[in-house]
Amino acid sequence: MMQVLRKIYTDKTFLVTLALALIAILFGHVAPGDIDLKTIFSLLALIIVVSVYEQLHILAYIANTIVAKCRSTRDIIGVMLLFSFVGAMLFTNDVAILTLVPIFFNISRQVHISKIVPISLLTIYANLGSAITPFGNPQNLYLVSYYHLSLPIFMALSLPMGLIGLASLFLVTCLFPARPITNMQTTTIQINAKKVRWLLLVTVIVLLGILSVLPVWTAVVASLLAASLLDKRVLAQVDYGIILTFINFFLIVGAISRVPAVHYLLSATTSTTLNTFFTGVLSSQVISNVPAAVLLSKFTHHVAGLYLGVTVGGLGTLIASLANLLALRQYHLFAHDGSSMQFFKTFTWLNSLYLVVFLLIGSLLLIF
Repeated sequence: MMQVLRKIYTDKTFLVTLALALIAILFGHVAPGDIDLKTIFSLLALIIVVSVYEQLHILAYIANTIVAKCRSTRDIIGVMLLFSFVGAMLFTNDVAILTLVPIFFNISRQVHISKIVPISLLTIYANLGSAITPFGNPQNLYLVSYYHLSLPIFMALSLPMGLIGLASLFLVTCLFPARPITNMQTTTIQINAKKVRWLLLVTVIVLLGILSVLPVWTAVVASLLAASLLDKRVLAQVDYGIILTFINFFLIVGAISRVPAVHYLLSATTSTTLNTFFTGVLSSQVISNVPAAVLLSKFTHHVAGLYLGVTVGGLGTLIASLANLLALRQYHLFAHDGSSMQFFKTFTWLNSLYLVVFLLIGSLLLIF
């Protein structure tokens, strides 16, 4: 219990949003209905299951197995970017970053390979990949719940941008030199095949609950059972702070949306699909794409514009996506050469470049 509480009260994002939520409660107008319980329960079930995957080292095992077969530096970068993209689709962008950044640092110690640009791209493609599935990131979970989107409808929204993102990944990989490598050693990781099979079954149940095929409480129960039976340590390591942060977001947004001036402004700037798209992109740069999705959903029924807006909006500034902040923290944790500021500059430049490109692509998708 103390470990859980320690993680929560040292979570700066949670503490900031808690302070803002308290201000909203004391000086604004909030209601219990502002908290979307379907999203909260879906997110709780998902992060518990993902934590089990992390604890069983399944992602790291797959990544190491694939990377061990690479024969050039371009192969390594291409595989890592692709694994970040696909891994984020299935296990969220945060988990992809937490798993792959340490692996890449380990590789860079054995092979002469740049870290700053590839890790920046790992984060960009984790954000783009996570946008393809309803459970790839928190804002997708929320939008699916709030707008009651079925899987086919959501995939119709996400696939065009996802396929373009995947195509750009292959193009960018070709820009890296293909220097041959030999005798690269990766960390040996053992996994329990029986536990993996049970976890896959639980994952199916959780996803069916998230997609409303089953009641959402079945997803929560299944995830809790999986954590208890497969690895009891998981329940103490789950990031409950993100659940509490989401509750804070809902309360803050509820209060803000009832401010007359804000209500008027956002109603006016989300009146069309294209306006909603640009408003989603811009607001994400300032308040991050998760709270932007929650806030703007109160004012618009243009779900395509909002989805693309907060997806593209995850690119750009450091705070545009919580995954961006996580990437910077991971880089600072593993880099011991004083290059964190250079990483921040390159990371921001590349994200801004991708923001401009995908802003144009998103606009064209909505127009045509």
